[in-house]
Amino acid sequence: MNSEELKSQIIEVFQRNRKTPDANYDESRFLDYLLNPPASKNNIQNSFKGVRRYYRFFEDIELTFGICFSLSDQDRFYSVDQFVKKTNERIGKGRGNKQIIQRRLEEKEHYYIELVLTAVLAIIVFFLGIHIITILVAIGYGIAIWWILSNKLRYKRHNKKLNKVING
Repeated sequence: MNSEELKSQIIEVFQRNRKTPDANYDESRFLDYLLNPPASKNNIQNSFKGVRRYYRFFEDIELTFGICFSLSDQDRFYSVDQFVKKTNERIGKGRGNKQIIQRRLEEKEHYYIELVLTAVLAIIVFFLGIHIITILVAIGYGIAIWWILSNKLRYKRHNKKLNKVING
């Protein structure tokens, strides 16, 4: 696959993951344009919506091309041409992609945040009893736990699909 075909496929995935698919964007910082209005330069990861769109874009690219980006690759901000080059490098590293997905699948889940949040909720309920404040804290707790666990489960499902694509 030549770089022009690769670029057009990447732009197609980019458009699919954007909030406003056919709006104009700056190729030198195209990842900021996943949001509408675009994030200020290289600040897309400074909001919950930005982080979600940013990592879903990377997940979509990984599944489309059967590659794995390392964490350091995902922490960089690319222009379109730099991203095409990085994607092309990852396509050429079949063994490296298999190693990365194997490491991801072998990662152990740690539930430290969930345990701390549960302990805080238990302490609040113990000292305040059932009260309007504890009910509001419990609702906030439920939302936080749902958000954390749903993202962990989504990441696990993505890695299982990606493993099938890479090793299948």
